[in-house]
Amino acid sequence: MKTLNDHFNDEVEKINSLEGVNHQFLSINLTAINDIFGYIFSLNYLKNKAETKNYFGSEFEITFSLLLESFYALITGQCRSALLLLRAAQEANFKFVLEKERGVMLNDNPTLEFKKLNFRFSETKTQFIKDLKKCLDENEFSEYYRSVERNLTLYNRLSVVSHSVSKSTPITNVEYFSSLRNDTIMDKDKYFKLFHDVFDNIFLLNYFLIRESLIYWDSYNLQDLLRIMYGKKRTNSLIKIVKKDKISS
Repeated sequence: MKTLNDHFNDEVEKINSLEGVNHQFLSINLTAINDIFGYIFSLNYLKNKAETKNYFGSEFEITFSLLLESFYALITGQCRSALLLLRAAQEANFKFVLEKERGVMLNDNPTLEFKKLNFRFSETKTQFIKDLKKCLDENEFSEYYRSVERNLTLYNRLSVVSHSVSKSTPITNVEYFSSLRNDTIMDKDKYFKLFHDVFDNIFLLNYFLIRESLIYWDSYNLQDLLRIMYGKKRTNSLIKIVKKDKISS
């Protein structure tokens, strides 16, 4: 019987057959690409899994579609477009998770009132923190609170980089990526780190959103999912937060 990691590897192989993909670029940056794709695979798994799909629904499709478009832009060499799409996905996800959290709180207490959200990411972040304090202990879920804060930091970095002026017009070939430091928006390693970190924090917001469902997951099944993206220590730490106990090594 195939494991979840086997299914992930099968999906990774399919990337090579996508139209327009630069295979040389994929080969050179295989580890970074696979790491980023791990978040897409895991989010897709959660939004379709019977125990958690009710958290997502049609509202999440905007976020997920933008993530797919951003990833496709990345693997076809559209560097700046990939960042712009990723920033749009981050904005959509940030509001999606906050509105879902508000819905959960209203189910528990219909008398609660919330401030209307606007289009300023920084103000949404401030409101996000205030709203979370109504339902979650800041110490017990400190990682959730930190992820909300990090989203603003990463959003600001995305905004600066995606709107920076490059020396040349982006083109869709591997040479463009190999000369990120000199000819365009930023150093290649920093570019991939930014991409990875944004995907990571998008995933974490959704991970903590579905915390009530994760309590009832078999720890080893949850471990299999998280190990697609994280090492053993980080995996165990994230499981401990939602399950409030320590899993075996």
